[in-house]
Amino acid sequence: MARREPGEPAYRRALVTTYRAAGHIDQSARWGAADPASLDDRERRILRRRAASSASEEALRAYLVLPGVLPAEVAEALPSRARRRRGRSESAAQGLVQAAAITATLLVGPAVAIGIGITLVQAFLGHGAAFGAAQMTAVIVLLGVAWFGVLGLLVSVLRGRWIRAVLMLVPVVVAVVVLGHADMTTTTPFG
Repeated sequence: MARREPGEPAYRRALVTTYRAAGHIDQSARWGAADPASLDDRERRILRRRAASSASEEALRAYLVLPGVLPAEVAEALPSRARRRRGRSESAAQGLVQAAAITATLLVGPAVAIGIGITLVQAFLGHGAAFGAAQMTAVIVLLGVAWFGVLGLLVSVLRGRWIRAVLMLVPVVVAVVVLGHADMTTTTPFG
């Protein structure tokens, strides 16, 4: 009944009483949100915590099953726009960190290990192709440094850590400059 007529105080009070008696203070806080003055201190704290972790006012109203505007005490606990934006940026940064870890695990790490192994075997056997394998390994390492530097730079920018972002820019620029000057047709491509 309370869902069909969420503005009816009698239904909401009955749910608050029922949930409070059952020991479900999170639900009693939820259904008592229309009248925060009727809640005890623990329920108010839970209600404020729920409001502070809410993604938006609309999402909170939907959870609390409240028609119209939120009570002032509940609305004050909503996070600011800047805080919600930081939360979204943090989740994007976390996604980039995971992408970097997956890339390192699946691509760059094995490619470098294989390149070093091939270079060592060819050098040990005295093949002249050891230079080519070493050059390709160096290029893979530099591409990995540039890739992880760009990801680190983006993560730092999303988290608002500007000094770290500038520091992450240095290895990216160095790797790109060295790669730009590489001449793969000679035995000393970086010389």
